[in-house]
Amino acid sequence: MSHAITTDLAAYASAARFSDLPDAVRREGVRSIFNILGCIIGGARHPGVDVVDNALQGMTGEGKATLIGRGRGTDTLHAALINCLASSIYSFDDTHEQAVVHPSGPVFAAALALAETRPVSGEALLTAFILGVELECRLCKALTVPPAKGSMAWSGTGITGGIGAAVAAGHLLGLNMTTMRTAMGIALSQAAGFRAMHGSLCTPLMPAQASQTGLRAALLAQGGFTSSAAALEGRYGFLSVFCEQPDLDALTGGLGERFEILRNTYKPYPCGIVIHPIIDACLHLRSKHGLDATRIASVEILASPGAMALCNNRDPRDELQAHVSLHHWTAVCFIRGTARIQDMDTETAVKDPALMAFQNRVNATLDPTRGADSAKVIVTMTDGRRYTCEIEHGIGSASRPMTDQELEVKFSDMSIPVLGGNRTRALIDQCWGIEKLSNAGDLARAAR
Repeated sequence: MSHAITTDLAAYASAARFSDLPDAVRREGVRSIFNILGCIIGGARHPGVDVVDNALQGMTGEGKATLIGRGRGTDTLHAALINCLASSIYSFDDTHEQAVVHPSGPVFAAALALAETRPVSGEALLTAFILGVELECRLCKALTVPPAKGSMAWSGTGITGGIGAAVAAGHLLGLNMTTMRTAMGIALSQAAGFRAMHGSLCTPLMPAQASQTGLRAALLAQGGFTSSAAALEGRYGFLSVFCEQPDLDALTGGLGERFEILRNTYKPYPCGIVIHPIIDACLHLRSKHGLDATRIASVEILASPGAMALCNNRDPRDELQAHVSLHHWTAVCFIRGTARIQDMDTETAVKDPALMAFQNRVNATLDPTRGADSAKVIVTMTDGRRYTCEIEHGIGSASRPMTDQELEVKFSDMSIPVLGGNRTRALIDQCWGIEKLSNAGDLARAAR
């Protein structure tokens, strides 16, 4: 294994500038920020966010950083934790199409909290964000996407989000190659997260912890803390700990030429992304044929390996388990004809007797050849009629990306209940114009 992987990545992350980024990359960076800020606002007042904020509030410090959508300021580390937690609490955050990592939350929450403590332009924030997302996605891809031989057990965002946050914060702090490498090593040494936590509040806590870890790592590196110079490639380093056989080209190949943010995707539905093509198919069948859920005898789903591995979970007991239940969302689609945040509320949706009973009619079968953004749904009616819909690429996938207009609708649906219509409209305009902001911290303050 190369002895300079950590150094090479740190050199790139510390030296890259806004002018080095292609227009398409800058544009997707803006879209990613726009999407994740909406997710933060939408999740800001979730009871799970309240639990964490209230439990730690007496231990946090005063500061200039904003708790978005919560109406007060706090210290930067707590802001990174809470704002990232809010971004992922509804499982509505972005997803890299190959690595299935959710990159923007940890990176943006850390960078924005830091941007409120010092003069940072919108252009500088955007640059730091793109670089952080780049290294986070590259690392997760190197661990999880063939020819890499990794483990499904790890939470990709949990174990790689810290390096993304460290890079973004380190870039804003002006760290040189040596101190950037140190920040990366500190963050990597704190990597954690595994998928057995799905269905609990630990799921959104893992990226939130990564955001705080990365920000803290950059600050420690700036202050003179030390770490290994070969945190990634060293004997018993990160790559050997988290992967049987990493794909080094995915990690280091084409730095500055190939950008993983161009493979970032945004969710139209608040649940595991591998469920999305199933939702598309169910909603299409219900709408096209006017299906009455009470007359549906069975629903057969040919699902991707990812959907079966992560979301083949019948009878969820609460909202968090519903995030990763394809049976729940299939029932929601045919009974309610929707797929909204309120459709996973524990009391009014997850425990809805009609939704619970319908799940017994849903059967999912593994199709090992099916892509993650694909699904086939076959509905059999009580009178024997059958209807079929096959989705090759779901809405929000890289092959069918959400448009700017669709992202605005999503943003507004999340933001208006929290900030109101006028503030939401003003914030939308600020986000799209982030490159021109003289003070990037204004984004956070406008969403307070």
